[in-house]
Amino acid sequence: MDILLNAANAALLVAHDIRRDVEVGLVLLGPPSPPRFVRLQGFRLQSYQPDIRSNAALVRRALVEPSRVERASSPGVLGSITTFTEALDRFGPTFVHLTESGKDIRDAALPADATFVLSDNQDLTADEQAALRERGALAVAVGPISLHTDHAIAIVHNELDRRHA
Repeated sequence: MDILLNAANAALLVAHDIRRDVEVGLVLLGPPSPPRFVRLQGFRLQSYQPDIRSNAALVRRALVEPSRVERASSPGVLGSITTFTEALDRFGPTFVHLTESGKDIRDAALPADATFVLSDNQDLTADEQAALRERGALAVAVGPISLHTDHAIAIVHNELDRRHA
């Protein structure tokens, strides 16, 4: 879970604030009872901290009493039983898949208000990649070498910040 929490921090946090225009979707496919989905809404978060232990408690609360219906466990933190493709349907409609084989982000025309999709230390499965292709996802790379998920997110934010400053 640390990888996901570090990724959420990279997506949501800036110095002394939260990116209010960002939503993070964490799809948990490991044991004990996959699939689980936690959505963090930057514009509604009230108790999100740079400390991943505190945020782990927020995520754990969202995983209690799983339901197919998304429910808020605290402001801006929602949990549900949701598959990867169902999670995609809650975001979008424009997707950017961060993958090592994609077009260099510096040369890519990034769509406005896109949903960026990336994996943790496990690559997306063939079915997950197919779901992204079916939705017309643009494949983009952040550099010539494989990076940690949270580092890739920081690079994407830097690129977007520079383009929209």
